[in-house]
Amino acid sequence: MYNAHVNVLGLMSGTSLDGMDAAVVQFSKDPKTEWKLLYFKCLPYPKELKNCIEATYENKDLSDEASTAFAAWTTEVIRTIQMDFDGTIDLVASHGQTIFHRPDQKHTFQAGCLPEIATATGLPLVTNFRVQDVLLGGQGAPLVPFGDHKLFGNYDAALNLGGFANCSIGAPRLSHGVSEAFDICPLNRVLNLFANELGHAYDKDGYFARQGRINPWVLDQLNSLPFYDLPAPKSLGQEWIDEHFIEYVDLLAPQDALATCVQHMADQIAHQLKGKKTLVTGGGAFNTTLMQAIEDNNVPVVVPEKTIIEAKEAVVFALLGYERFMGRENVIGTTTGSGIWHSSGAVFHP
Repeated sequence: MYNAHVNVLGLMSGTSLDGMDAAVVQFSKDPKTEWKLLYFKCLPYPKELKNCIEATYENKDLSDEASTAFAAWTTEVIRTIQMDFDGTIDLVASHGQTIFHRPDQKHTFQAGCLPEIATATGLPLVTNFRVQDVLLGGQGAPLVPFGDHKLFGNYDAALNLGGFANCSIGAPRLSHGVSEAFDICPLNRVLNLFANELGHAYDKDGYFARQGRINPWVLDQLNSLPFYDLPAPKSLGQEWIDEHFIEYVDLLAPQDALATCVQHMADQIAHQLKGKKTLVTGGGAFNTTLMQAIEDNNVPVVVPEKTIIEAKEAVVFALLGYERFMGRENVIGTTTGSGIWHSSGAVFHP
C-alpha cells in the first residue's frame, strides 16, 4: 500500500433498504488518524434485490440466496466506484446487509460478506464486522461509536437516525472516549413502512407525520415497552419490531401512525440525550418534523453538512476496515457488552 496514505472504500447498506452508501476515505498512517472524505455516492437499491432481502426476513431458508445476490450487487457497486472515482482504491470495507440480529442467541447474520467480492474486484476486503463481538458475548452493535470516538470528538453525544436510532455518549466528550453506546428505538425502518402505505418510499421532510394526529394511548404503550428500561448495552433488530412494536401502531391510519411514532422516537431520544450537545447524522436528520420534535424535547442538536449526514456511517466502516486490516482494535467492547476492545472483521485477499 501507499506509504503515507491509504484510500479505503467504505460500503454501508442499512436496515432502511434505501441504497448503498459508498465513501472513499483517505487515512493517514499517523496515529492520530487524520482523514479526508475524497468521494461519496449513494447507489439506489435494486428493486429485485430489495424484494429478495425482504423475503428473507420472512423465510430464513433464503439466506444463502440473499447473501449471494447481495455480494453480486456489492461487486457491481465497487466496479462502478472504481470507474467513477478519480484515484486509487487500496482496500474495501463492506458492512453487508443485516438479515437478522439476535445477540441473545449468539447469532447475527449480514448477507453478502463473501470472499468472492475480493476475487472479482482484485481488492482486499474486510467484512462481517459483527460476528466476533456477538461470539464474545456482546451485542455486535453498535459499531459506529468507535468512529464517533476517533473521528467526531467535539460533542457530548452522537446520534445516528437510520433504520434504528442509535447513539454514542461521550465521557465527557467523545474525543475522550465513549462511555455508553446503544440502540435507542426503531426509526426509519418503521416510518418508511407507513410511508409505503401512502405510496411513498419515505416521508419526505416528515410531511405526512405533520398531517397526522398523535394517538395518546398508543404513544403511552410504545413509551412503556420493556426494552426502554433495559440498561446499555442493548441493540434492536427487525425481529423486535415484528414481535413487540408494530402491533400497537398497525391499526392507525398511516398519517396518525407516523405522527405517533415520531413523537415516540423524540421522547425516547430525549430520555437518553436531554441537555447533551448532540451531533446528528443519518437519513432521519432530513426529517424536519422529527428533528423539531427532538429539539422541542430539549436535545441541543448539531447538524453537519449534507455530505457528512449521508456519508458518516460509510466513513466509519471505512475506518473499521482500515483498522482491522492493520491489525488494530476497532470495536469498543465496553459499549457493545463483550467487555474488551478487539479487532473484528473477516479479511479476504484477491
